[in-house]
Amino acid sequence: MGVDRVRWGIVATGNISTSFTKDLRLLDDAVATAVASRSQDSADRFAAEFGIEHAYDDYRRLIESGTVDVIYIGTPHPQHYEIARTALQAGVAVLCEKPVTLTAKQAQDLVAVAAEHKTLFAEAMWMRTNPVIQALFADLATGVVGEPQQVVADFAFHKPALPARLLDPALGGGSLMDGGIYPMTFAYMALGRPAELKAVGSLNADGIDLNVAMAWRYDSGAVAALTCGLKSQNPWVASVSGPEGSLQVPHRFHHPEYYVRHTAAGAERIDVPTHGLGYHYEAAAVMRALRDGHIEVPSLPHTATLEILELLDETRSQIGVRYPGDDDDLTG
Repeated sequence: MGVDRVRWGIVATGNISTSFTKDLRLLDDAVATAVASRSQDSADRFAAEFGIEHAYDDYRRLIESGTVDVIYIGTPHPQHYEIARTALQAGVAVLCEKPVTLTAKQAQDLVAVAAEHKTLFAEAMWMRTNPVIQALFADLATGVVGEPQQVVADFAFHKPALPARLLDPALGGGSLMDGGIYPMTFAYMALGRPAELKAVGSLNADGIDLNVAMAWRYDSGAVAALTCGLKSQNPWVASVSGPEGSLQVPHRFHHPEYYVRHTAAGAERIDVPTHGLGYHYEAAAVMRALRDGHIEVPSLPHTATLEILELLDETRSQIGVRYPGDDDDLTG
């Protein structure tokens, strides 16, 4: 691949892929060279909009085309595993939307396949690569608020007509996978993996989680209180607190423009320059790792991906959410 521009393939043409591809144009060393969709018409329209040379009606054709160095997967959750596994086996690097799979077992397999084929694999948890979030956790690491003792974070939203996939068990619907993963990741970044997790949830008749509350306990004495849902429009805020103060992230904490440091010295707004929609930061991190010959992106570590999915598995188990294929064997 050398030092030339990294060639990206975009798998799926929905809203998230559109946003990612828009941001990709902010990077001089990146170019989208191929797109795949379930229909040729959709792929052709997307290709025309973004000036993409190759358009396919099957992700396998894209992976086998030899026109890409890395693919971005923006399909519904249940399709992630098969597409990512096919790409990794072909030696094509993967950045896959979160949650990268429906279960920790599937993700463990993908990490193993990536290692076997010496091919980069990363979950697109874009919050981790946001400059404001990175600055906040660098600040936390200095001990500015003392040892963290509490994390609070929420990510509930409501629309009169929710997208159908959010209410479909076969598509990995519910609030946990789309929204809950953000407060969980924020707490994990602040405190690590909890020693104990307790969860309660309200499900609809189809077994979809509409409201979820999680409590995490740590051996250090720290705790986290996390919520997600599809029935209320929450403020989407997060904070981490210690004996010397707190660091608070405002509305849309998963891609903020600033955070506020509260200490004995008073409240200080910390502004961090950002631009674009925020997806190019994860793309840039992937390309740096790819050029360095890594199979893991430092800011998107495999361990975090796996442990968050294990926590999601446990949460779903406690509240009674099941997806088709939960007990299926892996494809091998």
